[in-house]
Amino acid sequence: MNMRFSIFHTARKLLLWFGVAALAYVGGTVAYAGIYQSYQSWKFQQTDAVTPHVAVDIQDGDPVGRLEIPRIGISVMVLQGTSEGSLAAGAGHVPGTPLPGTGGNVAIAAHRDTFFRSLKEIRPGDSIRFSTVHQTFEYVVASMETVDPKDTRVIESRAVPELTLITCFPFYYVGSAPKRFIVHALPLK
Repeated sequence: MNMRFSIFHTARKLLLWFGVAALAYVGGTVAYAGIYQSYQSWKFQQTDAVTPHVAVDIQDGDPVGRLEIPRIGISVMVLQGTSEGSLAAGAGHVPGTPLPGTGGNVAIAAHRDTFFRSLKEIRPGDSIRFSTVHQTFEYVVASMETVDPKDTRVIESRAVPELTLITCFPFYYVGSAPKRFIVHALPLK
């Protein structure tokens, strides 16, 4: 009986410490993302928009702009790339897709558990702003769909400029989600 109590007591302590460590990890990740977003947003506001636009080689993790969807409360800095580091700190511009203002389909991805959580409330007709240092681009939501993760047709460029937002689906799912939630938006004329 004493041996059973000792094993139970040890297991309970291990589970408690595992829970504390998991909460600390999640809390640290959320704190890092919040601090990083605040800093990059401040830096973005301080940038001199009069600086001539020079084509530069954007590296993974470099800020490319700010995405805002006012009706649902999304305001997130967009970083180049979709590496785990970029997506932990903000939304990511999908490599291989154009940047706003250059034509084609601009694709932006973010985690459903962080920056794109409110995307579940988006509706056709909602306005989206993508601001770069040099210009602000206005879009209006045209449609939404769910697709398989391997369905890359959603980021292909078509004859018109557009913005595509990508996140995992369903929004409340533990683990790797089986689908992707896609928002298609067209430039506001």
